[in-house]
Formats: sequence, C-alpha cells, structure tokens
Amino acid sequence: MASPEETNMEEDVQASGGMKTVLSSHHHDHNHHAHFLVQDPVEDDLSAHDSQILIESQRAGQMNVRLGFLQVKHVYEVQFSIEDDLGEEVQFDPLQNINVKFESVRPSEDGKGHDITLTFSAVKEKIMKETITLMSKEPNPRQLAMTLHARVLGKGKGTPSLKKGIHCVRIEWDEESEGSDWQGH
Repeated sequence: MASPEETNMEEDVQASGGMKTVLSSHHHDHNHHAHFLVQDPVEDDLSAHDSQILIESQRAGQMNVRLGFLQVKHVYEVQFSIEDDLGEEVQFDPLQNINVKFESVRPSEDGKGHDITLTFSAVKEKIMKETITLMSKEPNPRQLAMTLHARVLGKGKGTPSLKKGIHCVRIEWDEESEGSDWQGH
C-alpha cells in the first residue's frame, strides 16, 4: 500500500458560495504541484449572453428587455423576439412613449410570440428605463408591459459595442453643437 505522499491525487472539486474551485495535486519525484482553477458560473452565464439582447420575464404581464450600452444623441433600430400569449393580432399606442416607437410587431414563425422592431432614442446619459405596452385585440384584452433598459454613454465617453439586433440609424446633433455654422447673432 502506498503512503499518502506517494499517491496521485485526482481532481478534488469544492463548491463554496456559488463558485467552483478545482484543485489537482500530482506527485512526481517528490515535487508537489497544485493547480487552482476558479470558475464562477454566474460570470460564465453573463459572458455567454453579453452580445445578445437579454429578455427577462417578470411577473405576469411584465418583462425587462436589456439593451446594454448605447450612446447619447443616437437613435437605434432594435429587433428582438419575445414569447407571449397575446394572440396573433396585437395593438399599441403609438404616442405612449416619445423615446421608444414600435416600427413593426409580427407573430413569430414558431407561433409562440412576436418579432418586434422598434426605434430607441438615447436622449440622456446614465440609465434609461422606458416602458412600452402591447395589448391583445381579443374580447378579453391582455397586455404586456416591456421595460427597456439601456446604459447610455455621454459624448466623449467611448463607443459602445452594440448587441446583436441593435443598429444605429441616425445621430441627432444639437443646433448649438461645436460643428454648427450658426454664429448666434
């Protein structure tokens, strides 16, 4: 029987606080090596979804749509799909929100929800939370409130990498910007 010092140790996995630590120790000619690999499953999940628009169902009739980083004074076309039970035909109030406008809402190919295209105007720095509502056209109308979340970078704060389904369609310049020819007389 081999002593504990001469026995090769297999991987030992310990879980603590949601993090996995993998320890491995091998014995070769009395040289001891320990290898540490720390993996945080929450961080791995976030990086996997980093380039996608994140859609989170909240309580019945509400969902969050996380758009990531956008740039102030830019207007974006945003395309994403949701799962809902509103039926094929839906309606919305085109004047509900001045910063978010539905361009199209079509039933998804799989019949489980809708494909949505909208414009999002990033009008202020920091966090923007804008809510828009879809309603079914059935006799017993149901509604779905979607809150769009975006972190808006100010002028000169960098250019964000946009998530899949988000495209800049125009930049809205102020009349008083540095590039203006107006002299103020």
